Amino acid sequence: MKKVLISGYYGFGNTGDEAILSAMITSLRSEIPNVDITVSSFHPHETEAGYGVKAIPRSIKDIRRTLRKSDLFISGGGGLLQDVTSGRSLAYYCLLLILARVERVPVMIYGQGIGPIKRFFSKFLVKLAISGCNVIAVRDEGSKRVLEKIGVRREIVVTADPALLLKPVRVSRLAGVKRPAIGFALRAWPGIDFTRIAKAADEVADRFDASVVLIPFHGSRDRSVAEQVAGRMVRKALVIDDVELPSETLGVIGELDALVGMRLHSTIFAAVQGVPFVPVAYDPKVEEFASSVGALQPIACKDITSDTLIPRIEKLLGLNGGFAYSVEGLRMRARHNAVLAKHLLKERRILGIRFDALEMDEAAAIIEGYIAEKKPHLVVTLNAEMMVTAGNDEGFRSVLKKADLLVPDSIGIVWAGRLRARVPGIDMVDELAKRAALRGHRVFMIGAKQDVVEEAAAELQRRYPGLKIVGARCGYFSKREEKQVVDEIRQASPDILFVGLGMGKQEKWIAKHLYYLNVPVCLGVGGSFDVIAGKVKQAPVWIRQAGLEWLYRLLQQPTRLKRMLALPKFVFMVIRERRLY
Repeated sequence: MKKVLISGYYGFGNTGDEAILSAMITSLRSEIPNVDITVSSFHPHETEAGYGVKAIPRSIKDIRRTLRKSDLFISGGGGLLQDVTSGRSLAYYCLLLILARVERVPVMIYGQGIGPIKRFFSKFLVKLAISGCNVIAVRDEGSKRVLEKIGVRREIVVTADPALLLKPVRVSRLAGVKRPAIGFALRAWPGIDFTRIAKAADEVADRFDASVVLIPFHGSRDRSVAEQVAGRMVRKALVIDDVELPSETLGVIGELDALVGMRLHSTIFAAVQGVPFVPVAYDPKVEEFASSVGALQPIACKDITSDTLIPRIEKLLGLNGGFAYSVEGLRMRARHNAVLAKHLLKERRILGIRFDALEMDEAAAIIEGYIAEKKPHLVVTLNAEMMVTAGNDEGFRSVLKKADLLVPDSIGIVWAGRLRARVPGIDMVDELAKRAALRGHRVFMIGAKQDVVEEAAAELQRRYPGLKIVGARCGYFSKREEKQVVDEIRQASPDILFVGLGMGKQEKWIAKHLYYLNVPVCLGVGGSFDVIAGKVKQAPVWIRQAGLEWLYRLLQQPTRLKRMLALPKFVFMVIRERRLY
């Protein structure tokens, strides 16, 4: 089970942010079965009750404790990284991104809106924090431009706001209201004149003989705005209150005939339901969304008057429901956020090589699927030495890129990929032998000296009675003997082929003969046969768990020193790659 921690502006009663969270949870659960989601929230108990997830306080202490048990950290949705409303909140969210890196947890920016960022220090902090993220997915082109302008040189994917995927719950709050019903979703902002807005709303109501519906989106803050506007109107306005879930607010907006939307998510809610809306641009994000769906030209919040509203509303109402917004493409891009999160949980990319972020049981399950397919697959247990070799050997690099499954073997790969566990090659041999014995799979072993490979085969059969080993052949053969060896393996028709010819050589050999061999699973195992046969002593469990097996083997075999020098070189290459971005 993968553990995901989500951070954002949650638990504050902001309908837009709660809509984002609701849609994120639904999308992640759809893409990643059995995902275990935890949300940092201002009101954890309310978040747990509302969304059926675990929730923790927003304190650094609680988040850090949860990060240590997480497989992915998502900084999700909304406009978290901006310093117009608050520089302190920007610093807080940047600190969380940096903290996740310190704890070596993969990080994703999930359909977020970036900016505006005005202050020099804010720009520096955002660049520092976001440049270390594994996936950067922003909700619009404007956000991408902001990041590029402040110097972020990582790949930036433009997706869309997760709230586009929210489904409405109809609460019939407008039943019996005189039509047309024209909604206003307003917020406090410099330049807002409540008296002027109240007058404009009255004139709109008179002009169209309409009902005015005021819809708060941010708890008491927006409720105060709505009540002030309603209190200054001559006509009676309906203030929608006590709507608990964002899906219910979505349902209310779906009942409107038109909307005057200052809150971004009010315009998103209108667009996805085909409700005509007049966007009020207090922030670039409103203009960006309006333009993306083909809405009317936004008006500035200081320009909300009957002269600006009435012509726009008249145009929208005159269409008789025929106003269609271009939202389907955005909805597809919004779904892509969860797909990116799924890939990040399952994959990593280091020095241009993609590998699978799996633990032993996950890798073994995939391999069993390969056996069921009965098609040839190359499996590689990836270590730091391989990565360094791939940097100098284009042929070997090509083999790694074409491998069907690459699992993290060494502590260096675990460190670079920010993983919680590794899949050692020798443990993989043991696990697959155990499963083969249970399921009747046939195994062929090639590598080491003849007596060693035979002893290793006998040891595996002793551990797992019933294991079918259909061949055990030494790895010392000439070029002229190669075809005979390949024919021997093919005729034995194994389900699993363990190849111990040494790092690099064995992967190239498998790749060269993969399709002729026609073995469902071919795995390079290095010197595993020597260890299984007892010729080389395996490191104690505590040393392996501490990630010091390389040191133990070096002390046992000092001749490995030259090979071990690949580890510091690998560390240098990874650090250099990160600094470049």
